Amino acid sequence: MSQKAMIQNGWSLLEHGLLWKEVVKSAADKQSFGKRAEEFVKHLQEAALPRNALEGLLLDRMASSYLRKVMLLEEQAAYKDDRRDRVRAHYKGRAPEEMAKAVLLDTSPSTLLHEGYEGVMQYESILDRGFHRDTFLLLQLQQLSEQSTSSSPKKPQSTSKTIEGNTKKPAIG
Repeated sequence: MSQKAMIQNGWSLLEHGLLWKEVVKSAADKQSFGKRAEEFVKHLQEAALPRNALEGLLLDRMASSYLRKVMLLEEQAAYKDDRRDRVRAHYKGRAPEEMAKAVLLDTSPSTLLHEGYEGVMQYESILDRGFHRDTFLLLQLQQLSEQSTSSSPKKPQSTSKTIEGNTKKPAIG
């Protein structure tokens, strides 16, 4: 389905989303990250097909949470690479086993937690919870919307009286 068709049928995350675009602005490599983000947003749009602004807002929040997590994980990887490089430089000329042990020890989760990494882990957890909450809310909203459209209003049975004052009785047959 093309973006124009999506706009005609509902809300377009690519066009109307604001939050995910702000996340892209804060990326280290805006151009590369922006392309990846747009591709993700297109796939998310196709998967969820938001029909109104409320569903679109939830989708925008989901996209921004996911993209922030991607940025966080990329930053974590770069930080660990930097630490590994420093340990390797410090242990240069020593036995490979000794260097490998030092690298593993320096980048282990317990070492990183003692050095203030706990806040990063909490932030990652908050992003995950927000993404899952918004996913759940979007699915609930879409389910309620489907239920309301599938249960078309039933016409009430007429109990009108005839001119003579008798109630009409349905013919059995």
